[in-house]
Amino acid sequence: METQVERQRRIGVEIPVTITTVLDSLEAAIADMTEHGAQVIGCTLPAGTRFQIEYMGQTLYAQCRWAEVDRMGVKFSFPLTDGPLHERLMLARASQLPGEAPTGTHLAYEPMQARLGGQGLRPFGRATGGFGRRTG
Repeated sequence: METQVERQRRIGVEIPVTITTVLDSLEAAIADMTEHGAQVIGCTLPAGTRFQIEYMGQTLYAQCRWAEVDRMGVKFSFPLTDGPLHERLMLARASQLPGEAPTGTHLAYEPMQARLGGQGLRPFGRATGGFGRRTG
């Protein structure tokens, strides 16, 4: 019999962050989150990669759990309990009506090119900018 993990409802947000790995720093955005993890859009890393999320002087340690073309699911190494990201999460949670679907989730399913205003991105093909970034 498998044990099912009870998950918190993800809260839709749109928070620009910097993803820092051993090799690089990438600009991205958090599309939805809880105190334990988030969905990051705008960059991907291989599953299992450990990295830092930086936002307004706060640094969170995280690990990529899954990745797709332009988004990834991340688990925070420690639950989010304070700091600017926690404040943004609490504000977003308070602004939602009971039973309302997360507002930022749709961002994760929009094509990357549409989100960035068609800035010369190719939807598929060889990554030429490193770490999943595609350039014209």
